Amino acid sequence: MGIRYEKDTILNWINEMGKFLRLLVEKWEGLEEVSAPVDIAAGYEDFFNEKRDYFVRISDAELITYSKSLEQEQIRPLAQLLMYDGLMNKDNGLLRKAKALFECHMQQTGSFSFEDYGFLHQIEKNIR
Repeated sequence: MGIRYEKDTILNWINEMGKFLRLLVEKWEGLEEVSAPVDIAAGYEDFFNEKRDYFVRISDAELITYSKSLEQEQIRPLAQLLMYDGLMNKDNGLLRKAKALFECHMQQTGSFSFEDYGFLHQIEKNIR
């Protein structure tokens, strides 16, 4: 029973995080019609229980250490949140952290994703 509860919890988390990331993508790509603005800072608190400032302040190495406390399914969404935050706010530090997290996740899982390589390309294109 407890295992099922934990599985359902992470699936619910993934669904809610996916909805939030879709809003960020739509805003970034200019597809969002006039509606309530997306509060990126709330995404950090709602999904990762940390304030945005925490992620801005920590080093890449500390971010990788922090990611080890997350479920495997939470790491990519955090990298995406950092990436879109960095793109929208033109913050090279967040873009570098997103890149480090994507690369670490790919290395740890041995996964290959064209989407992740696309994200890495987008990050490289926007780092100044």
